[in-house]
Amino acid sequence: MSQRSPMNKRNQPERERTSGMARRSASSAKPARAAASSVRVIPAKSKARRAQRERGESLAGLSKEEKRARRAEERRFEDRVYSATEFLLKEQPVYKQRRRTWWTMLGIAGVLALVSLVLFFVLNISETHPELVTGGFVVLVCAYALLFVAVGYDFIRIRPVRNEVRATVEGMSENKLDAVLERAARERAERDEKARTKKKKKSA
Repeated sequence: MSQRSPMNKRNQPERERTSGMARRSASSAKPARAAASSVRVIPAKSKARRAQRERGESLAGLSKEEKRARRAEERRFEDRVYSATEFLLKEQPVYKQRRRTWWTMLGIAGVLALVSLVLFFVLNISETHPELVTGGFVVLVCAYALLFVAVGYDFIRIRPVRNEVRATVEGMSENKLDAVLERAARERAERDEKARTKKKKKSA
């Protein structure tokens, strides 16, 4: 009968078989990272902004033709975003109302400034009517004050709406952006056609 070799791992006890090596802990049996832990979901708006940043990356190392092509692509993208933003802003009742208020402020400020110029430089009230000089300065100060108010109104009330709509446009996919631009072109063509028809009726 053959004698079993004590050096054979099959003939060794379990504790001797594992001696000399560290027992693996339960934590080491787990993967180092959870599945898909490195996957990061980027919103569409962030994707658009990241793409815009990539468009504006350094042009160093590119040929003149490549630089021209890159700049042309940047201008095309900016033009598309600007056109879509302007079109969607016209559909915002709040924006239209605030823009009307802003233009009213600018108009009144312009009229007051014109009145003050007429008083001082055309009528020369400083010599002909000295008693009106104070009133002329008051009119000029009111014009400048209203102009500053209009500038602040644009920053506080109008610009946030414009920035919000632009951010929405930048977050659109190419298909949605194309749809907005096509709708804008269609409405512009209809408006031009109505204007031509109206002009023909007047000339007839």
